[in-house]
This record gives sequence, C-alpha cells and structure tokens, in this order.
Amino acid sequence: MNADSTMSRRSWIEDTFCKRECGKFIPACRDLHRCFPMCQVCQNLIRCCCGRLVGEHTLLETGPSMSSWPGPGTGQQEEWSVECHTQTSATDAYGTIDFQDSAGRNCHAKYVRVAVDAKAEALLQLMRSEWQMERPKLLLTVHGGTENFPLPLKVRQAFSKGLITAAQSTGAWILTDGINTGVSRYVGEAVKTYGTHDLRKRNAVGVTPWGVIDNHSDLIGRDVLRPYQPLGNPLSKRVCLNGLHSHFLLVDDGTLGKHGCQLGLRRKLERHIQLQKIHPRLNQGVPVVCVVVEGGPDIVSMVLEYVSSVPPMPVFVFEGSGRAADLLAFLHKQTAIDRQLDTDIQEDFLLRIGGMFGLERADASQLYNLLMECMDYRQSITIFDSESEDQQEADCAILTATLKGTKTSPGEQLSTALAWDRADIAKKHILVYGQHWQVGSLEQAMLDALVMDRVGFVKLLIDNAAGTNRQFSPSSRGRCETDPYT
Repeated sequence: MNADSTMSRRSWIEDTFCKRECGKFIPACRDLHRCFPMCQVCQNLIRCCCGRLVGEHTLLETGPSMSSWPGPGTGQQEEWSVECHTQTSATDAYGTIDFQDSAGRNCHAKYVRVAVDAKAEALLQLMRSEWQMERPKLLLTVHGGTENFPLPLKVRQAFSKGLITAAQSTGAWILTDGINTGVSRYVGEAVKTYGTHDLRKRNAVGVTPWGVIDNHSDLIGRDVLRPYQPLGNPLSKRVCLNGLHSHFLLVDDGTLGKHGCQLGLRRKLERHIQLQKIHPRLNQGVPVVCVVVEGGPDIVSMVLEYVSSVPPMPVFVFEGSGRAADLLAFLHKQTAIDRQLDTDIQEDFLLRIGGMFGLERADASQLYNLLMECMDYRQSITIFDSESEDQQEADCAILTATLKGTKTSPGEQLSTALAWDRADIAKKHILVYGQHWQVGSLEQAMLDALVMDRVGFVKLLIDNAAGTNRQFSPSSRGRCETDPYT
C-alpha cells in the first residue's frame, strides 16, 4: 500500500468515526460537603456520573467545587446523559493489536474506537473495504454470561466444534462482546481449537465497550501497531480483550467502567448486515442467528427482542450451559403441548428463577412473564441438547435452525443453502418429500448452482429431479452461457 492510499484511508477513518468524552463533571455522589476549587477530596475520591475522577476529564479546564452542588432532595440535581454531557471528536485509536500471550505467541487483530452513535453503514464499509473481510453469508451473534462460568464437557465440545464448523463451512461472521471472560472466552478457545490457521479467514468480531477495557489508553494511536497482553489485573474491575478474535469495534459513550453501551450499536449492525445480499447473484439477505450460552436475566429480554423482530432472528440455545439458557430450554419443553404450566410446576419454576438470580418474588415473576413471552415465538427458538443421542451435529442444527426460524419459503431456503454450499443441509431439510415449490424455483436453483460452480448442488438437484419425475428445461444450459455472472 503506497503512502497516498495510506493517508487516504487514515483520513476516511478519522473523518467518519468519533470518540466521545465527558465535558461536564456531575458528581455521582450528591452528598453536600464544604470544599474549595481543586479540593483533594473531589480530585481523588469523588467520581463523575461518567465514572471518571475530576483529573481524568481532559475537557475540563479547572476542577469544580462540590459546594456549588445542591444536596439530596433539593429538586435541582442535573441528570448526566451521554447526549447532553459528552462531546465528540475524531477517533484517536485505530490500527492493529499485537496480542502477546504467556507462551510468547502473537496474534494480530484490527481495531477502531467508535462513538456509540456510529452509523452501521460506515462500520460495514470499514469491515468490508478497509479491513477486507469477506462478504458474510451468515451472522452468528453469540450472547451469554460475561463472567467466567464452567461448561460441562459435552456442551463445551458441541458449542466449540459446532460454532466454528458452521462458521467456516458457510463463510459466516461471529459477533461477541470480545472480552476475555465468559462466553467470549469460550468463543476464543473454539477459534483456537477448531479454527483455520489462516488469520484472514478468522472473522470473529468483538463489539466491546471502550470504557471497560483494561489499559485501553495503550491502544490510543492513529494507524498503529500496539502490543497488548490479555492477562489483566485480578483486582481490576475492568476486562481484557480476547486475543483470539480477529477484529474489534470498541464502542465509546464517554463513560468509564460501565457495560452495556455496545448493545445498541451491535443490534444496529446486525440489522444492517441482515439487509445485505448473501451473494451477488441471489436476492436473499444475510441470515442472522443468535446463539445463547448460559447468561443472566438480561439475556431473556434480548432473546425476546430477537424472536419478535420482523423478520424474526432465530435463537439457538445450548441446553446444559446454565442459568438463562437452561430456563429457556426448560420452558420450551414444558410448553410444547400446553402453553400454560401446571400451578405446582410454575411455583417451583418461580422459586428456581429467584434462587438462580437472587431475585425477590415480584422480580422473579416479571422475568417469568418475559420467558413466557419468548414461548409465543417458540418456532424461532431451537434447543440443543448435547446429551441426547438423537441430536444431530451442532453445526447442522445451527444451520437448520437458521433456515427454519426465519419463516422463508423453500425456494429462499434453498438459495441460502446454495450460498453456503451446504448440499447436505438442502438434501436433509429442504429437498424433502411433500415440499411445495413455486413454478420455476428449482430450475432457477439449478441455473444458480451451475453459474456458482456448486457441483454438489448440481448433482443433488439432478438426483432430486429424477426421484420426482421432474425434468429441467433444456434452456438452462443456454441461459447459463449468457449469464452476466459467469
């Protein structure tokens, strides 16, 4: 890459993406105390609502006096907000992270610090054009526990192998929160164990809050290579990035040490990717499936958001992984025939919810209601039981759930499987007896398979036609020869 193109890329990134910084100190503690400007109590002990001390506010010229703030109950307290009390400026952190582990091995990952209100279109352009990530044919968005938790061996193996096999066989992107704990750490271990050695094909993207990253100041620099050790301080409340992810979007809302700001931007990016074509030749959008492993109460409301969206985003739950995942699995099975639970089962379930999350009765009942709302969309929720002998391989189960959970037509499902080049999925779940096809849809699939050089699909469609006494039009070959995509 020559100097002019490098400068052009740097200019585009800095013109497009911003960071956010708090511009007004509003104390999180409103207890009145007498002090003077630059009071050491204010400087060293009292934090702003953004999470920073006075001295950590680079946009403040002088430290405020706490005595100017009203005490509790005066009705004059100003509420801090990202929109009103942070300011944007060009991003100052992007480039490549050089992860260095204890064994001396190095992994590289692209990263950029972006404001919480960044445009999804710009993010996708960055990922496709600047980072040169291949077009996604599937988006696997993984949610679950953020703290470290144990996974039973069978669940862990099924999750790791299934996720990576599904991703690599279809050309999928994987989204996580990118931290080195909880479910994201399991994703990193899966990439390490089952992933390709070609780093260019490791499309595991962490969407991480900038303000919770340990030593994030080490990443400040424009178009830089920054060394980073994902070990972390065990006494720190901040988190480390997982070194087995390939790309990071570091989401900045101007706060420090506060989780959650990344979720809205992550959902916007998922919806925007869903609108993209899965292949230049095909009209289908990119399927998105949410994979759930363990998780707290917030995972339940997130699942409801996915399955109730239009079109629905399927949810794939690993039973046996713990907490929210197991609650969803239990209810899904219990309500398979009758939507209502027996009174005694419901009572035991409420006690289980309360004990699991330390909730009072009212809060447990509220979470129970959310879980039951999820069951209204049960056709978009798939439960994977690693202990079942009848269970298919996890990668096939994930892809099948993706096809069935989006409520698309057989022709659209076949096109999606064709884009993935997964003839096995098409044979077992789409080209089945009794399926109703629109006129010309199978002929179009044959033409697409020929143009896209999907040999397995061509053979499958021919065998299927022979088995159903169908014949493909002789003109398919001629149309293929003049097709603009050949």
